Amino acid sequence: MNKIILKNKMRLVTGLILFGFFFPKTQAQNIKLIPQPQELISSEAEFSLKNSQDLWVNSSKHNDFALKQLKDELSEQMGISSELVKSPKKASIILYALDDNPDSKIKKYLPNSEKLQEIGEQGYWLKIEKDQIKLIANTEKGLFYGVQTLRQLIQTAKNKSLPALEITDWPALEYRGWMDDISRGPIPTLEFTKDAIRKLSEYKLNFLNLYTEHTLRNEKFADIAPLDSFTPEEINELEEFAAKYHVVLIGNQQAFGHMEEILNNPFYDEIADNKWNLNPGSPATYEFLDEYLGDAAQAYDHPFFNIGADETDGLGSGKAKALVDSLGMEAVYAMHINKLDEILKKHGKRTMMWGDIAVNHQEIIDRLPKDLIILSWGYDPRDSFDKAILPFKESGFDFMVAPGVRSWSEIYPNLDVAVKNIANYVRDGKEYGSMGMINTAWDDDGETLFNANWHGIVWGAEMAWNPIESQEEARAKEERASRLSAFNKGFDKLFFEMPDDQSIMQSLNKFRELRQIPVFGSMTNASVWGSIFDFYPKEEVEKVATTNKNMLKQATALAQELKEKAKLAGAEKIAIEVARNAAERAAFAAKKNLFILDLQKAHANPEAVSKERIKETRNKLFKELHHLKMDYINIWKAENREYWLAENLNKYDETARELLDLETHVFIDAGQALRPGEMEIRLSTLYPDTEIRYTTNGGEPTKESELYDGSLSITKNAEVKAKAFKDGQEGQISAKYFNVHKALGAKPQIKGRVSTANPAYAAGGPGGLTDGLKGSEDFGDGRWQGYAGQDIEVVLDLKTKTEINEISADFFQRLISWILLPESVEFYVSNNGKNFKKVAVAQNPIDPQDQGLIIENFSSGELKEKARYIKVLVKSMGPLPEWHTGAGKSSFIFLDEIIVK
Repeated sequence: MNKIILKNKMRLVTGLILFGFFFPKTQAQNIKLIPQPQELISSEAEFSLKNSQDLWVNSSKHNDFALKQLKDELSEQMGISSELVKSPKKASIILYALDDNPDSKIKKYLPNSEKLQEIGEQGYWLKIEKDQIKLIANTEKGLFYGVQTLRQLIQTAKNKSLPALEITDWPALEYRGWMDDISRGPIPTLEFTKDAIRKLSEYKLNFLNLYTEHTLRNEKFADIAPLDSFTPEEINELEEFAAKYHVVLIGNQQAFGHMEEILNNPFYDEIADNKWNLNPGSPATYEFLDEYLGDAAQAYDHPFFNIGADETDGLGSGKAKALVDSLGMEAVYAMHINKLDEILKKHGKRTMMWGDIAVNHQEIIDRLPKDLIILSWGYDPRDSFDKAILPFKESGFDFMVAPGVRSWSEIYPNLDVAVKNIANYVRDGKEYGSMGMINTAWDDDGETLFNANWHGIVWGAEMAWNPIESQEEARAKEERASRLSAFNKGFDKLFFEMPDDQSIMQSLNKFRELRQIPVFGSMTNASVWGSIFDFYPKEEVEKVATTNKNMLKQATALAQELKEKAKLAGAEKIAIEVARNAAERAAFAAKKNLFILDLQKAHANPEAVSKERIKETRNKLFKELHHLKMDYINIWKAENREYWLAENLNKYDETARELLDLETHVFIDAGQALRPGEMEIRLSTLYPDTEIRYTTNGGEPTKESELYDGSLSITKNAEVKAKAFKDGQEGQISAKYFNVHKALGAKPQIKGRVSTANPAYAAGGPGGLTDGLKGSEDFGDGRWQGYAGQDIEVVLDLKTKTEINEISADFFQRLISWILLPESVEFYVSNNGKNFKKVAVAQNPIDPQDQGLIIENFSSGELKEKARYIKVLVKSMGPLPEWHTGAGKSSFIFLDEIIVK
């Protein structure tokens, strides 16, 4: 007999032990369990499933559902009928929950009292012997989880036999759940949500949190939620359905930041601080919340309720400025949380909130209600999450840990990041006494499908029930790898029902290889939707061609591989179809990038690329894009309501319009500086004999507007709009707003490599720093240049000795996106381009820990210099500091136009 204790000192090699080292080899190949049990003892014997099995269960109706699940599993999986008998002596399978009054006739079948105490409320004891199966739990809930384990053993049984074994099992964390974002894109249908509850309960998760900003219907505020949002009645229906599966719904309603969908409505302007945050300085805010938040609380039965309160970007930048200036951000934040807590207490709720603001401003912590449940969150693959947890642990708060499946804004989830993030966060949470885990699935750009998230969500179930234990990262890495290998084999068999010689996970792991190809944007959705008319920096063209050819080849092969494997899966084919669609989108993005290179060549030299070849490629891309759109509609509708689908389809349509506009698209480019303060503007199309009409006063160009004859320059700020006319066809309007200054059009020499995380971060290449185009509040708008983990040196040649009164540039900060303002900016001048004189230094005036979206101008101040050359030296803050959730990783610098006055 072999004993496997999957806990404490033996935990380091759990996966290796469970899946082959202590088991007889033939049995080990058949044992696939998710999550892994805490203790397991095996032997060489087997229990043979006969064509009919006699079951005995204590008579409580509470156990009827678990019994039905087991009977259905025997019938559907094995073709075995089962009958209830009156005596355990006559039963081949015994199910018993002790909380239904222990029966004297079952006592001899029970484990010892020590085991019963060890398994607790949610655990179970399962013993499979040669002639009998005994499943014992203290509660109905524990019995349910034991049945899930027994069902998995039946699902993977060979020749109608189960391995003889003894499992003593219980969860490491009391609360084990997942959070689905239903506010920034897809809203799942009621039926899909029920199906998700059913599936995830099989892996012993026990709560669901629906992240809500504006998507719970409230007839008192009927102008807030979309018409196909969740209703309180649907929440109640879900609660009733989920109860059978021992899953609860925990309420969720953002009540501080992330309120833009509500505050965009002019009728709620009075309660807005800025476009994201509620105004804590207005009594109207609390009148609104008393009803709106109160009604949301009443829609849920469970006593816990999540108020969000994360990422309160720019608190006090609007109507609450006077209050924040007077009391301080920390005091105002804490005051608001206390008021929200008072509202929820009136409805018998215990407040949960995200912990990011408090952990970064720890003076808030002592001002919060002591019965709060803090959700400590972070989604990066850190070696340790101690610093994200300890401030709350040491202050005496109950807390849960909140890792994530890393699917948001991605073509397909980053499985590697999610695996480490979830495993290490849950491990550290357990170490410090976490109540539970809430595994998050966000929808930041609205495109993510839940059917892409199953691996991360079920891996979260694995870790929350039985976490890894190694603290030292080298050993933790080995333990994760061992557990993951066993998990993936089980996931193939239990989730996808794949044949023994086939693996979906081997294919899904190939997304890792795609992600490692260094294309701009890598595997982000942004790489699919970038404009075909945004060209690459010249110095990157060769690399872009090589990497995208590689991406096209590998992504196309993976899509075909997944298409074939979907035919072999016995279940969850839709999840494979979602992955196949992701691979096809990655291939399309690569084809589009190669097409952009052709356009770029043709734009630079009309004879470089055949115009017919360009049209032929365009037509193929257009057809493929339409296929992708139709495919996306089908996989969307398999899980979601109509809301937000049109927003996503607009991305396909906008790209299609660009492809159709190929002959008549007008390129508006900053040309050469004719002299300081005057810049040439170039208008062009790819095809000859195309008429271009333009305006510089913001008006829309028509057939009667100024005809471009090859000569156009500006000497003051202007919005240039242009439209092309060819063979009776009118093109789309192109527009750019130029800021005029003395360095306009100067060609920068830059020491520093622009980030390849997103094509937009190149901002058109070096010239993007002096093209007169300023960035917006969206750092991915193609106007900001992004650099990771480095200082930046920019030298400008003004061509002639020029009077210089000021040099400045804008910089961006957003902590959640790892973007920090520079430590300092140094300004130099020179007349020969070799010997530079430092004329000013601008230090960073902003606290690096300030939350929100910050755009700060770094200026030399007033100067009285005459020089031909200017040098700007930007000093990075270096790696993200210890207090940041991404500590040790490279921070980003984002800078905008360098302006010389």
